[in-house]
Amino acid sequence: MRSIQLFLLAALAALPVLAQKDKILEIQRDVALLQNEVRSMKSSMDEKFAALNVLVQQSLETANKSNTALAILDKTMTDKLREQQSALNAPVAGVNTKVDQMTTEFALMKESVAELSELVKKLQGQLSDMNNAIRTLSAPPPPPAPAAQTGPPPGVTSESLYTAALAARNGGQLDFAARQFEDYLKFFPTEPYAPNAYFNLGMVYMSLNRYDDAVRQLDAVLENFPDFPKAPDAQLEKGRALAKGGQRTAAVNEFRTLIKKSPNSPQSALAKDELKALGMPYSAPAATPPARRKR
Repeated sequence: MRSIQLFLLAALAALPVLAQKDKILEIQRDVALLQNEVRSMKSSMDEKFAALNVLVQQSLETANKSNTALAILDKTMTDKLREQQSALNAPVAGVNTKVDQMTTEFALMKESVAELSELVKKLQGQLSDMNNAIRTLSAPPPPPAPAAQTGPPPGVTSESLYTAALAARNGGQLDFAARQFEDYLKFFPTEPYAPNAYFNLGMVYMSLNRYDDAVRQLDAVLENFPDFPKAPDAQLEKGRALAKGGQRTAAVNEFRTLIKKSPNSPQSALAKDELKALGMPYSAPAATPPARRKR
């Protein structure tokens, strides 16, 4: 009986230990399950990270290929633009030169029209003299010998003759205009419009391809009327007449003189264009000193 009681007491004492052991086993099973789930999640995450890494690598490769393609396209476009710019530079430069020449000619024509308008105003008070001159010319007396005539025909004034010459030039009657300007300089060499007459006569000769005659008239402007407002234009046109007349060296010297004399003028810019067309620099090259003799 005593031994049964001791067994029962030992059994009752062992009950909590068995319960705790079951609890521990249950916890171990839960931990094992959790470890399995963690391993499963880690495996899944590794697979996803590997797939993501592949996608990133593919994206980088695609971006690199796109950058390469863009660089090639940019270089191609740049080369094409440079080729087109090179192809357009020469025609544009030629057009600019023509525009500058046309601008100069238009300015000269505008000045001629202004002079003509001024003269017309002056001539309004001389209509009676003009009528008398017309009547005289319609029934002229026997003309005297050319050598004996020292003055203008009766009724012909400085203003009327210059106006007629300028109107003939503007109207394209170049031969008649040349004779009228020549008569003006013959009869009225000291009148206020004499420098204009020399200049316009030189331009008429240029239009008639009489380049030597044009050079002489334009040179008369530069020598006799250095302060004339159109003196730079006269020097520019003189250089052009020399060039067209085959005197290339003299033309180059004339253009260089104009550039040196009036470096900031519009005529100087046009003279540089003329030198560029002739393939010459804007200034004469410096003289090379003679080589020293060896002793």
